[in-house]
Amino acid sequence: MKYNVCDFGATADGKRCTKEIQAAIDACFLAGGGEVIVPGGTFLTGGLRIRSNVTLHLLKNAVLQGSVDPEDYTTYINDEIEPIPMEERDLPVATVKPGEKIGKSAYPYSRWNNAIIRAIKAKNIAIIGEKGSVIDGQNCFDEQGEEGYRGPHAINMWFCENITLQGYTIRDSANWAHAIQNSKNISVNGITVLGGHDGFDVRTCDNVVVENSHITTGDDCIAGFDNINVVVRNCYFECACSWFRFGATNMIAENCKGVSPGTYGFRGWLSDEDKRNRMPTTPACRHECHDIFLYYCDNRATVRQTPGNITIRNCEFINPERIMNIPFGHIWCCNRSLHDITFENCNISGLINPINLDCPEDEPLALLQMKNCTIGTMKGLEQIPFVQGKNVQKIVTENVTFTNFADPKINIETATEIVNI
Repeated sequence: MKYNVCDFGATADGKRCTKEIQAAIDACFLAGGGEVIVPGGTFLTGGLRIRSNVTLHLLKNAVLQGSVDPEDYTTYINDEIEPIPMEERDLPVATVKPGEKIGKSAYPYSRWNNAIIRAIKAKNIAIIGEKGSVIDGQNCFDEQGEEGYRGPHAINMWFCENITLQGYTIRDSANWAHAIQNSKNISVNGITVLGGHDGFDVRTCDNVVVENSHITTGDDCIAGFDNINVVVRNCYFECACSWFRFGATNMIAENCKGVSPGTYGFRGWLSDEDKRNRMPTTPACRHECHDIFLYYCDNRATVRQTPGNITIRNCEFINPERIMNIPFGHIWCCNRSLHDITFENCNISGLINPINLDCPEDEPLALLQMKNCTIGTMKGLEQIPFVQGKNVQKIVTENVTFTNFADPKINIETATEIVNI
């Protein structure tokens, strides 16, 4: 069955139509599932909840434009069709140790998790966009949000299974474009992210594929940790933080390209006035990519398996500040450390800093492997070492060509096996 939101009273005339769009979603769900159609035009909305067996289909030039009032994203808390149990509303997904503080992103029903489109404990759901379809976050300002300005995400999902995301553009997301936690079987194909914050975040998710997508954002492109079985391929990245800020067990990233500096800057550098005015970016914001791969693991989740078996291959990365960073002990890198990672058939140019492997003594990096790669520094920075750090068991370079390095030294404070092939 198909349900057109206009048949439920939604109008593309600037009037808020959250209730009307939600009514179409609810009717579809209560009938056993089907397709909810958003036709061409701009439909202003607050927070929506997509439900099991529902496909939200944005037709050509359909725009879901998020409200700029952050209070318009909380109606799901009082949902009568699928109520949120009272006993769950204030519980985090992580175990809070005495004296430990865990961010609001670990609380599934916190204000931090508000979004234009939410899904909770849903199965077999999809958001499909035709050419010109957009989910527009309008950089909604929320003084109660993260860092005192970030508003709702574009898409937020918790405890879901069998998710398909395809074809649409997310523009100016007030926080992350995609925030998906504790879910599995996620297929992403042909999406575009423009501006806003993180492009695609998954935490405690299994079986994730992101392909043929274009993520140009002012924050991280692909982010998250405690994920199992992840594939990222045929994607284009621009960012002002890291192309991968990630932790996973079994991950392949292939046939991707990252370019720095990016089109959009990090919005945290905006003035308070510009944040309130929902500015997307200014030349004063940082636009440069920090790292190709920044290892990520904090205490908002129990890491279920040893992070590792990560391969980044057949990729080109232009002007990152650094290839890789494990800053263990940092607030965002303090859970379990990384076991191993391989870069293969990659062309990396314009480096500013060496690889940093500051690993814990009780869980050292077992292996960093570089195979068939070309690696070069930015002109004038020929003296930087190739790798620095501590607590690394083995580093292997096989058929690696160094360009513009005076001497690609490996400076590890602790005993390390170094193999050059």
